[in-house]
Amino acid sequence: MARARCPAATAPGDERRAGLGRCLLLCALAAALPARADELAIPAALDMAQPQEVFLEVILNGQPSGRILRFRATGGRLACDAAELATLGLDPARLGGTGEARLDELPGLSYRYDAAAQRVELSVDDSLRLPFLADARQLARTAPAQSGRGLVLNYDAYAQSGAGSRFALWSQLRYFAPSGVFDHTGTWYDGDGQHRYVRYDTAWTRSDPASMRVLQIGDGITSALNWSRPVRFAGVQWRSDFGLRPDLITFPLPSLGGSAAVPSAVDLYVNNVRRASVDVPSGPFVLNQAPGITGAGQATLVTRDALGRTVTTALPLYIDARMLATGLDSYGVEAGFVRRRYGLASFDYAGHPSASGSWRHGLGDALTVELHGEASAGLANAGGGALVRLGQAGVLSGSLALSGGRESGRQASLGYQWIRPELALDAELTERSSGYADLAAREGAPAPRRLARFTVSVPFAPGHNLALSYIGLRSPGAPASRIGALTWFYAMTRRISLNLSAYRDFARSSASGAFLTLNLALDDRITASALGGSQGGQPYRNLQALRPADYGGGWGWGVQDGRSGDLRFRQAQLQYLGSAGQLTALVQDTDGHRSASLDAYGALVWMDGSLQPARRIYDGFALVSTDGVADVPVLHENRPIGRTDAGGHLLVPDLNAYQSNQLSIDSLALPADTRVDIVAQEVVPQARSGVLARFPLSRYAAASIALADEAGQPLPPGTRVRLADGAADTVVGYDGLTFVSGLREHNRLELEGDGWHCSVAFDYRRPADGSLPRIGPLTCPRRTEAAR
Repeated sequence: MARARCPAATAPGDERRAGLGRCLLLCALAAALPARADELAIPAALDMAQPQEVFLEVILNGQPSGRILRFRATGGRLACDAAELATLGLDPARLGGTGEARLDELPGLSYRYDAAAQRVELSVDDSLRLPFLADARQLARTAPAQSGRGLVLNYDAYAQSGAGSRFALWSQLRYFAPSGVFDHTGTWYDGDGQHRYVRYDTAWTRSDPASMRVLQIGDGITSALNWSRPVRFAGVQWRSDFGLRPDLITFPLPSLGGSAAVPSAVDLYVNNVRRASVDVPSGPFVLNQAPGITGAGQATLVTRDALGRTVTTALPLYIDARMLATGLDSYGVEAGFVRRRYGLASFDYAGHPSASGSWRHGLGDALTVELHGEASAGLANAGGGALVRLGQAGVLSGSLALSGGRESGRQASLGYQWIRPELALDAELTERSSGYADLAAREGAPAPRRLARFTVSVPFAPGHNLALSYIGLRSPGAPASRIGALTWFYAMTRRISLNLSAYRDFARSSASGAFLTLNLALDDRITASALGGSQGGQPYRNLQALRPADYGGGWGWGVQDGRSGDLRFRQAQLQYLGSAGQLTALVQDTDGHRSASLDAYGALVWMDGSLQPARRIYDGFALVSTDGVADVPVLHENRPIGRTDAGGHLLVPDLNAYQSNQLSIDSLALPADTRVDIVAQEVVPQARSGVLARFPLSRYAAASIALADEAGQPLPPGTRVRLADGAADTVVGYDGLTFVSGLREHNRLELEGDGWHCSVAFDYRRPADGSLPRIGPLTCPRRTEAAR
């Protein structure tokens, strides 16, 4: 129990004795006469105007807070440091910031001071409290990402026989380390008169998840917005990358809030589907990052307390993932030389440098602004745009860009998107003047003068969805296109669906087509489809069946037969997927012209001093090491994925970068004499990098030893046992049994009892099956201490 401190105790001499007597009298009166702060009567003879420092238990809105705070009591009135009150969940801004706050002067707060119980009961309005923040997704905090050091060689080898045999080998060499990733890609061609290697991209990348920034040096693609065009270049790029934080939601999400009189459970429903359930304390609360919302919808909060009483709150929402949350920035800045003839020439770059940059910023939940600029010799291009949310009526977007230098012009765009469960609209119009130019146009890719796009999608009945779209395109030196398309999808059953699609170019009456497809989902992951229709006035049909290989490995196959006009085609393929890669054999017949091909792709990984064949390594991975112990079962997210090889390694591909991935080993499958330090760990690889997941395993020499005295009786429990020149001591258990580790070929045990001792020698040989043997009973003649 906290106690008040009497300041008289620090006074000197007689003054201190008098002060102590007065203080004791005051404390006795305070304990006998508890009263409300505003009703406390203080006799004039008892000077309670003197400030007293007290430590009081705090009851907040009828609920124990579990905290004891320091207060200053003056005549029954209480004051407390604002920083300490903030630990109760009170808003520091409403407490006057820093310094001391007088409780009776705070609006929305009343209190009852119980001096006898050394307790204060606070009644606080929600307006004075900070809301409890809860994450609707309830994601655990991810550990910092890590990277080992090693090499990855991804490859895809393709060989075709028939008319004009050819061979191609695509490769990607990747070096990864904690400092970054070096990446190089290219293809070797042999056939059709070609014997050459074409380089694609070479770059070094360093990522910083804390700041979500990426530095890239080498070949890359410029940053761009929805109304600008990217180009390939070689140089330096500094950009943001939200992929470094998979837990971060970048678009505006509503903060759904309420208030609970007592600790309660809150359920969140989005469009009548429960998305989250969290527990909140009493008082105001805010539910952040509500998942499962796209476009227009309705969120419903159901608050339920311990007595089963519920309060339901519903509010409409509109979410657009293209927008940025308030205060969030997305950017990219690059400078270098524009790449030309990508895929045809290894080193063909513009002779003059260029620079470009893009920036997006969330000014508010309803407004995202955008800027983009480009510059090169004789060219300057700059523009701005915005996305504006119109409440529940959708999102309006627009942009305006100007170019100057040798060519001057403008570009303007206007778009609108509205998504509801029963209807979706998406429209955009982009107009460019004849003199408008950007980096892509400078390098031979002229921009369309006019692009109009419109799509409407209507799920008009259960299982039915109808979509209409229109695209109008006018480009320099090319005929105009005005294409309309219709798509109808009908899920007849869980296994059967129909799909009807038709298109027509209104600028060219001969460019039209219509197709009807029947899809079947059969057992054992077999799918079959039948397609029939016409294209350009020519009939078209196609029948196919497919069974892909299982992710765990195995065989897959596919067959196809079709006709387009007078051209008939048939093909069959056989596929095998293993832990070291995938192999696909394909046979084709096109109007009597037969050909066969073989495609093999996979990866080789050099890490921890071992070379590991693997499937294609796309992103993060882990190399499990058991310190040379072979045939150890390894699990990924509690799913068996393989066993370690003769060197004690197993490569685990397809891990999520910057996310926790659980790897474990099955210790129950290990020999009994195996020492296991850890059986599971969380690994968080960096992007396109590998992590070494080490599970230290070792075998130890141990046995259960039965010990008896000279009469053949088991030695008593509790007898101390020490292995001569060995490890730690142990004791004898029941039936004279003891367990001793650290054994050698020749061993000697020293035993000590109550006034006696003995010793025994024995030999040990490790069993081949890894079991822990039982030795004995061994006779250990006891000798008294006097005989030692």
